[in-house]
Amino acid sequence: MKAHFTFLCFIISGVLANATIQVSVSQDKPPRLYVKSYTEKNIGFTKQIDLNISSHFREELNWTVKDSLNWLDGSAGNYSGTVFQTYDNGGFQWSTYNAELISWPQQWWPNTSATRYETYISTLIPSQNVTNYAVPDGARVAFEHCDTGAPIVNNSGTYGPSGGWITIISAVEQRTAQTTMKLQTGGKAMSRIRNLFGFSGSATRYDSQHWSYGGCYEGPSGQMFLAYGILLGCYPYATSIPAQNITIGSYGALGTNGVKYLALPDNQDVDVTPYVAGVKYYSFSLGQPQKYHSYFDLYVQQANPGYSLIFYNPTNDVGHAFWRFRTDAPVDALQNISTSLTQFLGTNWGFYPMNGLFTVPGVLQNDSSHSYNIKRSFYIGFPDLIQGLIFTRGLLNAPPIYSLTGYNCVSAARDAGFTADIFGLPWDMTPQNFGVTLIQMYPGPGLNIGPFIDNNDIFYSSTPY
Repeated sequence: MKAHFTFLCFIISGVLANATIQVSVSQDKPPRLYVKSYTEKNIGFTKQIDLNISSHFREELNWTVKDSLNWLDGSAGNYSGTVFQTYDNGGFQWSTYNAELISWPQQWWPNTSATRYETYISTLIPSQNVTNYAVPDGARVAFEHCDTGAPIVNNSGTYGPSGGWITIISAVEQRTAQTTMKLQTGGKAMSRIRNLFGFSGSATRYDSQHWSYGGCYEGPSGQMFLAYGILLGCYPYATSIPAQNITIGSYGALGTNGVKYLALPDNQDVDVTPYVAGVKYYSFSLGQPQKYHSYFDLYVQQANPGYSLIFYNPTNDVGHAFWRFRTDAPVDALQNISTSLTQFLGTNWGFYPMNGLFTVPGVLQNDSSHSYNIKRSFYIGFPDLIQGLIFTRGLLNAPPIYSLTGYNCVSAARDAGFTADIFGLPWDMTPQNFGVTLIQMYPGPGLNIGPFIDNNDIFYSSTPY
């Protein structure tokens, strides 16, 4: 679908200038949801003494791990990690050291594989003192928020697998991670229309656990435990977070159905990172936001269909102008809008004299069955749609006085457009001339005048002011 962006120039008196500028622009840029950045750091330490009472056999192990990851949209990223372990068995000592470095190119997220380089150093086995090799590695970036710090703990007296006792002298870990999500709202160049977006998402809370022989129990987050040289990992408790506790950027929480509707301007880059207040560690998912357009349809029935102009106001068949507001937004996005407004959606409306043509009571009527020979459709923002519906309701509840040479059907149709921020509309008073100027201002394909009924083009209209 092609569209046009029209700039109109008004002279100070408010009369439309003869010359307008018609600029054809490219197709709508689609919205883009992307990971703006991801950072992760992890520092952990565990000291453990194993004592077998029957043999008085003593083992002491120290385990330290550090890693960090940084990734930014549009630039190269890196990951580095080290693991250091010492072991003391009655005076016989050995240590191991592992390090790895991962790097990836620009635009790596989310599917491009990285290359992992690992270095292994061991003081116990000199022949394996250095090993450096490259292996393919998948994405390490996660959709998460983490800000955990496990305090020093004393777990003495934990029963061990060999019949002895495992005493954990101390264990501490600090982990931080943050994924930032952005949305490029797309749209036509220079457009600032506020379209409706629908967001859907979910989040899962993680609470870490201690390890003890025979199972895990709940405790401070991020603990690591060793027993006889084996790292015993306990999977954290995973709890689903209610949708209404998940906030999209600074725009408020999801609804109970897991959906949040927002009116966002075109050509903006906005933060839509999901947040959960009061939770230190959670993962999240965010669906591709749906963009919903809204429209203002303008119809004209000329008294003499064609390009001829009328410079007087006849008192017989003078033609007619009428309008319609519509939107692509789903029903649940409209549930918080009063039915006194939504009843005017998707229906053609026109302003008529109750009787006669000059200075008589006016009335708003349903024009769904009215014929027309000119049609133009315009993009409008979702807040503009609401204002247009309010205007239409106002004409029904308190119609002004109708006058053929004053406030008539053309005036009402133009005001409906003005209310919805469609300022680039003709100032002609008769439907005949209004229609001629309208198709001149908004030509059909190829910037040529016509067709009169254009069902394929949707226009952008604006004026500098």
